[in-house]
Amino acid sequence: MLKLKTALLCLALLANAAASRAQEDLSKIYSDAAAQWLDGRPEDAAGALKYVVYRSSDQALNAAALRDLAALFAEAGKNGEALAYLAKGEMLSPEDFHIHFEKGWNLLSLEKHQDARAAFSKALTLTADRDLASQARFGLALAEEQLGGPAAAIEELRSVYTRYPYLLSPSAQLISANLERLKKRPHAVNFIKEALTYDQRNIQAELDLARLYDESDFQVPAWQTYYTLSDMDPEEPFFIEKEKKLRKYVKGRLDNLLYWARMAWPAHKDPLPQAGAKVKVGLYADKYGVPSLITAFNFICAGEFTLVDTRLGEIATGRPGMQWSVTYDEMNRVYQIRDSMQSAAHTTTNSLRIVPKVPGTVILIKNPELPGAHGVNRGDREVSGELTALVREKGVWLINETRLENLVAPATSRLADSSRLPEQLKAIAVTVRTRLERLAKLLAHESREYHLCDSAHCVAFPGVQAQSGPATAAADATRGETLRTAGGGLAPADMHRACGGFTESGASDGGRPLPRLTPFNLYAHTLAGPPPGLLCLSEDKTVSSDVYWTLLLAPKWIENRVNRIKKVGYITAIIPLGRAHNGKIKALRVEGTAGSAVVEGAEAIAAVLGAGTLRSTLFSIRPVYEGKYPRFFLLRGIGTGDGGGLCLLGAGGLAKARGAKYRDILKHYFPLYKVGKGR
Repeated sequence: MLKLKTALLCLALLANAAASRAQEDLSKIYSDAAAQWLDGRPEDAAGALKYVVYRSSDQALNAAALRDLAALFAEAGKNGEALAYLAKGEMLSPEDFHIHFEKGWNLLSLEKHQDARAAFSKALTLTADRDLASQARFGLALAEEQLGGPAAAIEELRSVYTRYPYLLSPSAQLISANLERLKKRPHAVNFIKEALTYDQRNIQAELDLARLYDESDFQVPAWQTYYTLSDMDPEEPFFIEKEKKLRKYVKGRLDNLLYWARMAWPAHKDPLPQAGAKVKVGLYADKYGVPSLITAFNFICAGEFTLVDTRLGEIATGRPGMQWSVTYDEMNRVYQIRDSMQSAAHTTTNSLRIVPKVPGTVILIKNPELPGAHGVNRGDREVSGELTALVREKGVWLINETRLENLVAPATSRLADSSRLPEQLKAIAVTVRTRLERLAKLLAHESREYHLCDSAHCVAFPGVQAQSGPATAAADATRGETLRTAGGGLAPADMHRACGGFTESGASDGGRPLPRLTPFNLYAHTLAGPPPGLLCLSEDKTVSSDVYWTLLLAPKWIENRVNRIKKVGYITAIIPLGRAHNGKIKALRVEGTAGSAVVEGAEAIAAVLGAGTLRSTLFSIRPVYEGKYPRFFLLRGIGTGDGGGLCLLGAGGLAKARGAKYRDILKHYFPLYKVGKGR
């Protein structure tokens, strides 16, 4: 009898061990599914997750796999399949907010609006979390559009708009759309302008504003907005045609009605200091660092100057404060130089140098004409030192030979916005100086005619008129200081606007740590608002879109951009393919009625989704359908930029909230580098 009991006990132990091994294997399969998803194989991940659901008896593992499956299917636009798994999940966790919340979005896309309303309403009873409740109410408003009409939708949206700052822009956008349905177009215009106030990179709001202006016969604002869109997306023929059609309503010089800065006279009367190395800067450069071709410009020198023909020598002299002009005569293929009386001073086919008699004297460049440029700041700008009009085919490049140190304060001012925090400004100044010095020594551009450019390709330089008093003081206080590697070399001093919590190297600005990366966990992470104490988040939460942002993107314009690359027809889904360790998307697959296209890399993804306006690649994406096709894609994202190096807004948070000194700020973001003086 004892032997029989012993045998039975052994069999039971063996059975338990086998069950345990099977469960461990299912946990590994679940982990493998997450790895497949991160690797850009969502279909393989879904297959593995289905296996876990069908085989596992572990309720926690089962619930996790069900949520991940629902997230994957919803992302791919397979809402019916997503609902099937959510129904199973509801059986396991009937009071789970996310189950009902997800049901609401899937039912909305299946146009089961009554059921969607019920699901969102149920979700609202299951949470006291302000972030989740606001997201649910936002979804409920979309269901109310179809059930209660535009007025009912606006009522729901107003509660989000007035109480939850992290959905301000999309809420204003939807309120505008519903006001338009109520034929209250002036109010619709006001709200879509509000959407842009809260998120200047909301390209869909820009598109809607252009259309509303046009339909309301506000021709000049419509022209200005379509011009902006054509500058963002110069390959979109619709924008170009609209801009040309509306141009006839504009009186006077077109550039003066746009957002370019215009100056009457130089802001600097005295020469700038002549400390530091000389560099040549290519002005009015595009995002690739190539100067734009300029066909005409005016200039005013703050001091006496000499005009030099690079082949013939000195050809004229000028007095301070007099406006001269340089114009390319395309018919005769020559350059006409006129003095302040508009008298012809010189005609040439050679490059020209404007050389102030006192080094460091400021030259104001006015009204440059850049006929082929897009996405370039065409504003007037002051430069110090020599200015060369370098002859190219049918125009010139403007090259400024100046002291590198005189670039630091203006660039710091621009990067810091209106901040007056001394320690933040010092940290930015050191980073800017390091980056400029390092790039000046590298072959950063295809052309050897200049060392640096004035676009973000190097460091955006808006002109010396942009420098503020606090930024100038910060640059002076840190003069000569740069970030150095352990070997004494200049560090690659990268910068970005807002990390959203963590930089690329892992420096924490008080962000919410990423959960274990699975399809559902990443999605849920983007639903939550920023945690309290996040360093890169402003005290004014209405300007939080740099850190936490939401976009509603209509498929039409994405289709147009993708179809230029590869024919996909009408878009049916946009599916992320691969994510980095920090959740950032590596590639997207755009699926359409005529095929699919893969878009790889942050720059290409930003270009396709938002004509370059997309802030970062840390986002979730969901289609919301109307019939067979998406009405819009809902993007919820975190951060601005690639997260490399110094977080500009986070530096301000460290200085203000923690009283950090600039060297401590730099050590926080650049732990491997030290601040030192140049040798």
